[in-house]
Order: sequence, then structure tokens, then C-alpha cells
Amino acid sequence: MRTRETDPTVMARLLARLKSHLRITADDLDGELTGKMLAATEACEHRIGKVILRSSFTETLHLSHIVSLPRPLLSVDGVEVDGVPVEVASCEVDLLDGTLTLPEETEGKTVTVTYSSGMIQIPADITHAILLFASSLFSNPMDTVENLPRASARLLRPYRTYGL
Repeated sequence: MRTRETDPTVMARLLARLKSHLRITADDLDGELTGKMLAATEACEHRIGKVILRSSFTETLHLSHIVSLPRPLLSVDGVEVDGVPVEVASCEVDLLDGTLTLPEETEGKTVTVTYSSGMIQIPADITHAILLFASSLFSNPMDTVENLPRASARLLRPYRTYGL
């Protein structure tokens, strides 16, 4: 199970960009536009295999003592094993690989990790891919948007990672 809390400053900036992109000046659609923008962003994140919006996550896992976290991983802020806090300093954190290695005695136990992930600066092409997809979702409120718009997919192509 994973919960996510996105940086409100980043959200406000993206909402302002989306409203400008759609040429909307009124504030009465902010809630709907925010929802469309989040859906578009998450679809783009799934497409490239990386977290785009800087966010704080809390994730509960039942895995091995080596945990893979979404990249780009910015920090690991807290770790609990079976509800008992563990010093992050006693764990090995590899920010580049997005891995957290816990002591081997945690194998098979419930691990809850609080961490931050996301791009520090969102490249312009990714921002435009999100805006294009969010505007497509907004302009077509019926269930006619089946895939990322072609332009969005092309803009995201250089950032896509493929698992083995």
C-alpha cells in the first residue's frame, strides 16, 4: 500500500500552467483541472517509469530486506519494521539505484518506508506532455481518451526506462 502527498508549490505551478494552456482565467474549475492534471501526470509517470512530481510517499511492504523505491529517489525519511522505528543510518540507501537495504533480520517482516521521490526540475518536454494529456482529458470528458496523445508519447520517449 502506498500513499502520496505531492508538493503543493509544484501543484500550484502546474495548475497555473494548465489554466494558461487551456486559456481559462476563472478559478471555479480548479478542482476538476487539478484532478485531470494529476491523472495525466501519473499516466506520464507510468509511461516513463519514474516519479515526475516531487512527492512524499509512505509505503508498506512485505518483501525481502532489499527494497526498490521509485526513482528519482531524493531521500529516505523514516523506516519501521513491524511498527518499530529503525534508524535510517543503520540502513544502506542508494539514491541513484533507488534501493534501500535493511538489516537481514528484517526479511519477511512488514516494512513501512517514508521517502521523497520526484524530479527536482521537470524538463519542458515532460511538462508539455502532461499539459497536452491533461487538456485532452479536460476537453473530452467522456470515455474517449484511451491512450496518451501521440504528441505526449513522443515527448516522453527519451525518458522512458524499460525493466528487465
